[in-house]
Amino acid sequence: MKRPKLKKASKRMSCHKRYKIQKKVREHNKKLRKEAKKRGPKKPKKDLGIPNTAPFKEEILREAEQRKQKREELKQKQKLDRQKELEKKRKQEANKKDASKIKGCEKESTIKRKGNSDKQLGKNSKKFFCKELKKVIEACDIVLEVLDARDPLGCRCPQVEQLVNQSDGEKKLLLVLNKIDLIPKENLEKWLNYLNNELPTVAFKSAMQLKDRTVREKKHTQKGRAFLNLSRASLCFGSESLLKLLREHTVTKDKVIHVGVVGFPNVGKSSIINSLKEMRACNVGPVRGLTKCMQTVHIDKQIRMLDSPSIIVAPSSSALALALRGTTDIDSGNIIDSVDAILKHCSKQQIMLHYNIPDYRNCLEFLTILAQKRGMLKKGGLADTEGAAQLLLNDWTGAKVSYYSRPPASWSLSSHLSSANVAAVQQDFDFKALEEENKSTIKASKYPNQATSIIFQSSGFTDGIIEDSELPEEVLEQESMEVSEDEEELTEGGDEEDEEESGAKDAEEESHTPVSNKTTSEVLKAKNANGGNTLPGRQLHIDKTGGLDDAYDFNTDYM
Repeated sequence: MKRPKLKKASKRMSCHKRYKIQKKVREHNKKLRKEAKKRGPKKPKKDLGIPNTAPFKEEILREAEQRKQKREELKQKQKLDRQKELEKKRKQEANKKDASKIKGCEKESTIKRKGNSDKQLGKNSKKFFCKELKKVIEACDIVLEVLDARDPLGCRCPQVEQLVNQSDGEKKLLLVLNKIDLIPKENLEKWLNYLNNELPTVAFKSAMQLKDRTVREKKHTQKGRAFLNLSRASLCFGSESLLKLLREHTVTKDKVIHVGVVGFPNVGKSSIINSLKEMRACNVGPVRGLTKCMQTVHIDKQIRMLDSPSIIVAPSSSALALALRGTTDIDSGNIIDSVDAILKHCSKQQIMLHYNIPDYRNCLEFLTILAQKRGMLKKGGLADTEGAAQLLLNDWTGAKVSYYSRPPASWSLSSHLSSANVAAVQQDFDFKALEEENKSTIKASKYPNQATSIIFQSSGFTDGIIEDSELPEEVLEQESMEVSEDEEELTEGGDEEDEEESGAKDAEEESHTPVSNKTTSEVLKAKNANGGNTLPGRQLHIDKTGGLDDAYDFNTDYM
């Protein structure tokens, strides 16, 4: 038995046959061109039109043009209707095939979207911030309260310190004075002496340029050898003294300790953890409230750092506290008031020298001059005062402006701290060794000149919110409104699809409705009175509703 062929026959042919076919095609095309040349070009049929002697010639031509436009519009409309019908048929066929699958996928996607939206809104809400902050304080053995060296009193939260002291000695509170390179050296020494009377305070400067594990700092003892030259501004100071303090505490506890890092926004909580780890373990940036939830970072076998979201400022606080310590960006309505509060707590002359602007009468004039100087203009050459206000706030919460506040003249124990708690903390930590370590960090770092820095009047302690129940009803209502708006956006997707389907149905009904032309066609067979000419094959449709009261009657002969 012969084996059947599994493959189709090949379509290849010999070159002789292919060339022969091509030659025949060329000859045939040449013959067609010759015949077309003999016949000559096609002359278009001449439209005889309407004779000049015909009555109401202009009106008849106008009506004919209107009918032509209507025909074209009708053709386009019919073409669009056909396209819509084809698209609808294709969609219906596709939906019939995968109806059950699409329904299941839609349900899953809506559930996932709602879940994701709830998570996102939860992470950005103040209620979630409070829960995460309390979780960090409960989980840690030592609490590091990070303070901005430019305004240490304004960065202290009495509620957090009181909560830590209520643990009956189980949790220890330490103060970390960050950004020491932005204040004069004399001012830093005064603040360290003042704060060490209550709690152990570590002078610290976060690293701007973090070293990777693969990069090692080498000395250039020989020519041609590679070395890493880190400037003093980018180095970290105070990390050794802080780690030494924490490691001494691990010896007494003989276990892995958890160190929680708390503080108001933009004081440098995540930067301190990155400096101790010597790598970018936490996200850092000038944006307020960048850290959303608790994050654990392993420094070594004995120490684990817990990064926390920012402390929420109480709404009853002063305008200055809300401007510098707020967790979210300030609204456009209150941003000018916030800048006004900052300017009132500073010397006018020093502000003018720092920003290099002339004298100003009020906050709005200052922002207008600053916007014009920085080139921040709106349409029509108007100064963008809101943009200038946001720029100034970013400078003050960031590390661009060097300002400093003076400690109180006389020291007195804070009302939220007890003398027993202070004495217990002083027994656990060696204050003399800490002072020596702080002196060595002070010598190593670089400081701005006191003449170029701005004197700032601190407003004292800043009240914060830790419990969810302490949040005002307005904030909770606003967050619930945001959740409901997001849910409405998710449900609007289905409503839009229904509207599209109803719109398609209406378009179909309109396309199937009969079009009444309201025109009566009459054949013009009247002979011309003078020449006896006729209009062969011409049908003129005269519109009854053309707005002509004295319509021409062809049955009567006008002489």
